[in-house]
Amino acid sequence: MGVYEKFAYLYVKGRYSRFSEKMAETIPTILEKFNIKPQKILDIACGEGTFAVEMAKRGFQVVGVDISEEMLKFAKEKARKENVNVEFICGDMRSLDFNEEFDLATCWFDSLNHLLTLKDLEKAFAGVYKALKKDGLFIFDMNTKYGLAVGWARYSCHIEQETEDILEIHQTSYDFETDIAIMRVIGFIKNGETWVKIDEEHKEKAYTLREIRECLKRVGFKELACWGSIKDMSEPQPNSGRVFFVVQK
Repeated sequence: MGVYEKFAYLYVKGRYSRFSEKMAETIPTILEKFNIKPQKILDIACGEGTFAVEMAKRGFQVVGVDISEEMLKFAKEKARKENVNVEFICGDMRSLDFNEEFDLATCWFDSLNHLLTLKDLEKAFAGVYKALKKDGLFIFDMNTKYGLAVGWARYSCHIEQETEDILEIHQTSYDFETDIAIMRVIGFIKNGETWVKIDEEHKEKAYTLREIRECLKRVGFKELACWGSIKDMSEPQPNSGRVFFVVQK
């Protein structure tokens, strides 16, 4: 879990925040569909704060949690620039410490796949369940086995971003025995006349829909929806690279 430290700068400079921007645009439709009008939102694995800040700009009270101090530095700066108040907390999603405070919880961009065991995934779900008020919603996405084993393999080695000051290369592989995908991030950042190298491994675990559902059920969640496309709100397909869940306490 100790990644996204040196990688944080590359993350902010890259295209990664576009996913959170899209979720911020999409979330009002989902809330309307399930007739929920949240006031307080918990954004788990909030990263550099894009979704949390966008929600705050729309008038919601938002708390963002992330394990990376470096990512939170960027998140706090983003909130300051946008002149909104977001409470950012450095913490592990496996040990959330809230008690019936939130109407809505979110966790975006396959952050939950970084939990490599069902035990850890259940710990995260249990913490979210405890954090939500009665009837509160938890909306999240996860990469599927198809997404990790096939989707990532299509780009097994590629340049993610290249500018005058940055070069970022991704190398990916998949272990079919453990269902764990590994993305090696090799980055070079220009610092004056020299270049600083970054070399990190990011691991994601592929869980089946059955495993995710059983985990959610064990902690008490009720499933309201499972989509392969959040835009179309359509059922997952065998070639869905990502799934979206809407569950309720």
